[in-house]
Amino acid sequence: MMEWTIDAVTKRPSLATGTCTATVWNSGRHGYAASVTHRGMATAQYGFATLEDAQAWSLTQLAGLRVAGKCASVTQPADDQ
Repeated sequence: MMEWTIDAVTKRPSLATGTCTATVWNSGRHGYAASVTHRGMATAQYGFATLEDAQAWSLTQLAGLRVAGKCASVTQPADDQ
């Protein structure tokens, strides 16, 4: 099972799997936000009520990328289809 860690630079919870990374943060009065990146492309969502909600959204996004073969390990190139 993948575990969230605190990014040393941003101090935000992050989760990396191969070439994909998820990051969540508190966006102030707008609740929590999350972003998922893959090879420089990102998708983001704002307005989560809790950190756990933002992490759950991120995990769903990462799962979709893995199923599509987009989160290749760093030793194996991703399929860019």
